[in-house]
Amino acid sequence: MPRVTVVPADRLVIVDGLALTFDFNAPERMHALQWDGKQGHIEWLGSGDEPPYNDPLAADSYAGQVAPYVELWEEEKARLEQAAAEAEAVRLAEYNSEEARFERLRSERDQRLAATDYLLMPDYPLSDDQRTILQVYRQALRDLPSQEGAPWDGGAEDTPWPEIPNWVKA
Repeated sequence: MPRVTVVPADRLVIVDGLALTFDFNAPERMHALQWDGKQGHIEWLGSGDEPPYNDPLAADSYAGQVAPYVELWEEEKARLEQAAAEAEAVRLAEYNSEEARFERLRSERDQRLAATDYLLMPDYPLSDDQRTILQVYRQALRDLPSQEGAPWDGGAEDTPWPEIPNWVKA
């Protein structure tokens, strides 16, 4: 049997250390339920002249007093896990959409272009052959999004990036 804590005023149920907050019904004036896996107690709030008190729970009380809260907790946990799985599916669909992959491809392409901008400054010492090779490389980067197969994986490993000239220190 699990360890269980229930605090209705805080909408809190903890099972084996995992706390969930959600709406549930509990007896009026119940402050908390504590179960250590074998036994436990219910803490009751006082009322009028009646002081607060604890009702002990023996092992045979588990099914009627503790298990219903564990079942509610399990249902809430399953609901939260399902919602998280659905949200992740939406996120992945968005991330893998053609539009998002094109965005990532263009962003990476723009970074690669920017990394070679300094080489095209009029006073940068490049030979005419190097300048031509660099211009061909940069044009290939600009043309990448319009190539067949684009956007591939959005600019990652499966993207056929043009070879950067080996003399470029990008």
